[in-house]
Amino acid sequence: MSIYAAINNLKLNAPVSVASAQDFLNTLSPLVREQLISAIYLGREHIHVSQLRDDVEINRAYTDHIPKDDYAKILHEKGASAISYLEKLVSCAKASEFDLDAL
Repeated sequence: MSIYAAINNLKLNAPVSVASAQDFLNTLSPLVREQLISAIYLGREHIHVSQLRDDVEINRAYTDHIPKDDYAKILHEKGASAISYLEKLVSCAKASEFDLDAL
């Protein structure tokens, strides 16, 4: 599954608990899990711009400091904000002609 498909699935089935967030993450490959969590934080960094920022490195390493065991908790806690951040990153990536699958 691509990062784009994961984002779309998340928008359709937002987790209502940490357990449901983990169930969702379990449907993704480890690579896409990392991409998704990175995309949430990168989207937050881009919330007030329309293209990818030059001063922010756009890759999975952006969230290397976050333990993988925390991903479900993060996904649940971010809730609707995660969707907003992801939508913003998709928009900025499109405007900058950047394929998020390259994260």
